[in-house]
Amino acid sequence: MAQYYVTYTDGSEQHIPADEVHFETDNDQYIFGSSGQPTAFVPRVGVLSIVRMPETSTDKTVTG
Repeated sequence: MAQYYVTYTDGSEQHIPADEVHFETDNDQYIFGSSGQPTAFVPRVGVLSIVRMPETSTDKTVTG
C-alpha cells in the first residue's frame, strides 16, 4: 500500500496509507482509497501539498 503525506498551509502534516488519491470537484475534496473503498477525505482548502512516498520492498531472503 502506498503512503501519502499531506502538508497543510499551517505547517501541520498528515500521513495517510492508501493505494490512490483523486480530487472530487463536486465536494471540493481529495479522496484517498484502497481496494476501491474510500479511506480518508481531505478538504482542498488549506492543503499545500500531497506527496506519495515510494513503496519499499518488504521481501525477505530466506537462507537455510
